[in-house]
Amino acid sequence: MTTPEPNRWTSHRADAVVARKENYEQLRRLSTWRLLAATKAPAVLAILQSVFPAGDRRLPRSELVARVGTHLALLHDDEPEPSSGRTGRTAAEYVDGWVREGYLTRRDDPAQTETTFEPSPATIDAIQFIASLEEHRPTTTQSRLQLVVQQFDRLAQETETDRDVRLADLQRRRERIEQEIRDLAEGELMLPSAEASLDRLRDVLQIAADLSGDFLQYREDLRAVDLHLREQILSPEGSRGEVLEQLLAGDDLLGQSSVGRTFTAFFRMLNDPVQTRTAQELVDRLLSRDFARALSREERERLANVFSDLYEPAQEVLDVKTELYRSLARFVRSQDFRQHRVLLEALQEAQGVALAQKDEVSTRTPFPLELDLSRVQMSSVAQHRLKDPTDPGAPAEAEVHDVTALSVEVLEDLVRVNDIDIVGLTGRVNDVRGSAGQASIGDVLRSHPADQGLASIIGLMFLATQYAQEREGSTELVGWRELDGCDYAAKVPAYYFLDDVPAQ
Repeated sequence: MTTPEPNRWTSHRADAVVARKENYEQLRRLSTWRLLAATKAPAVLAILQSVFPAGDRRLPRSELVARVGTHLALLHDDEPEPSSGRTGRTAAEYVDGWVREGYLTRRDDPAQTETTFEPSPATIDAIQFIASLEEHRPTTTQSRLQLVVQQFDRLAQETETDRDVRLADLQRRRERIEQEIRDLAEGELMLPSAEASLDRLRDVLQIAADLSGDFLQYREDLRAVDLHLREQILSPEGSRGEVLEQLLAGDDLLGQSSVGRTFTAFFRMLNDPVQTRTAQELVDRLLSRDFARALSREERERLANVFSDLYEPAQEVLDVKTELYRSLARFVRSQDFRQHRVLLEALQEAQGVALAQKDEVSTRTPFPLELDLSRVQMSSVAQHRLKDPTDPGAPAEAEVHDVTALSVEVLEDLVRVNDIDIVGLTGRVNDVRGSAGQASIGDVLRSHPADQGLASIIGLMFLATQYAQEREGSTELVGWRELDGCDYAAKVPAYYFLDDVPAQ
């Protein structure tokens, strides 16, 4: 009897199935899968959608706990009755548990007195998945296939290296456009059906909605790149010297990473005033079309604000990127990494000694070391004297001045008369813009305080009107300290330096 030769194709497929199963086992440990598979997933998802409505992407702890507390009955439905001796968990306990599970992300914002929380990228993905089940809209629509084909066609044309082929493509496009012009001139106006136009518009809106979760993922990916760079710096081997040399030279390794380059290109396009104005005009034209009347009120609002809703989360990602870059630069330039490296080597040495002794020393062997309990001096809150706001010693109210419009000519006269250090301000703008990709007046002042007081603000406004892009209708609050030691603030138009300012 002969043994049949094993089927290589069947064996290969079996190996592929095993590998896929192992991959799914890894994915099953991720927060998105755990949330969808949780016993209380319907209640948790419904509550998170309720406490984080559109516009409230981040909440302080007290407000979050209060909002969750109004829905505790949904979470206690499957728990024992109080008569059994157990009571349900509090809202604060649920919030802490969701943070541990990865459903919420904790943020320590220096501008906030309280710790803030926001939905994690895993929660956003889970909510979008459930929403797709509710809508029952097929993804294999004609409009989506057209979007794919159009992008393939555009990419093939832009990457074509054969001059003759490229010229032939352009001539065919010109002939098609000329034919459309002739048809339109003769009175033939061909329009797609209202149903097809509505499908295409909704598909584009869905793509725009998917960007909300991408912003959260951008921030997590940037933090992962920052952690990887720090691990490289502390590593005794590998490319530690090259990373240190690049950081000391001022290279933005975060911006040069794959996620950094992708976001920078997106942010530049989002802040391009010409493209933004053109896109908004297209949206306004679409809203005036007859087929757009079939959109729901929510869809019309999403379409009208499709670009403006992207500014704030994109700016938050840029702030995270800038802060990570500055923190990493301080970590290297202050030589703090040397102390961390010494501590890491000591920990690795202790771990090596422990591993060498693990088979010789029993886990039940008494440890010959006594640890004293730490002590802290306690005091009562009643010992502190409360400040009386009606006390005459209280600081005077801030003086608010009316807004005055300053023309370029007025700013130029102020710069000339007050001897403002334009050369120094130019260097500061280029320094901040070079590290972050772009810079507003507030960004420059946060990195380099106004050493000439109000004169520095006037100088920055003068440079902004000459070399920066203004975001129409937007303002920002800037602060500075005068020579008398008093702090002042002003609301100025939002300008963004996208390129270096020429040397004065």
